[in-house]
Amino acid sequence: MGNKKFGFRNYHPIRNPNKVNDSFNFFISNDDSVIYKQNNHSDQTFSKLLKNQENYDAFEKILNGTLFTLSMAKHVCKGFDLESDGSYKMKFLQGYRLDLLESYNFDTSLAKSISDQCEILLESLTETNQEGKFFGDWATHNLVYSSELNMILNIDLEGFLTYKPVPEWADFSVVEGWINEVIAQLQSIISEN
Repeated sequence: MGNKKFGFRNYHPIRNPNKVNDSFNFFISNDDSVIYKQNNHSDQTFSKLLKNQENYDAFEKILNGTLFTLSMAKHVCKGFDLESDGSYKMKFLQGYRLDLLESYNFDTSLAKSISDQCEILLESLTETNQEGKFFGDWATHNLVYSSELNMILNIDLEGFLTYKPVPEWADFSVVEGWINEVIAQLQSIISEN
């Protein structure tokens, strides 16, 4: 990768205790604008999927956003510089991970903005599900509210390859429940202030 040439340094996101493994090593650009997700080959399922040219082509479409419905696409980060092993780069989002909301200090106005964006995300995913085109890993540790963009984006692009079709334990009704729990948590913060 040439860390010195491109100005990347190691990055260690806060680990989610419910996540089984970390299939990628993370590096962030020195200006904090780009994250490089380097496949560490610990998830053989992902690596095997990419050996099939059709899956590799699908992953390229996931990264450029063309594999999604319009309603889903606006809530998914775009990736670039895809490598043959599935390593890729994407914009680094400064924001709030939905599974870590209790660890942040934020005011009522920000809590309301995040709650409103959760509602918008849920509407988009509901529409996509009604079209029969819902897929991907929408666990809350993959969802980041970007203050800059004022929206919630899914940052787990590889999950759109490995969660197609979606497993029953992470299907739309489960994701809907997770997002509604986040909304309830935010509404509690709002009502306390």
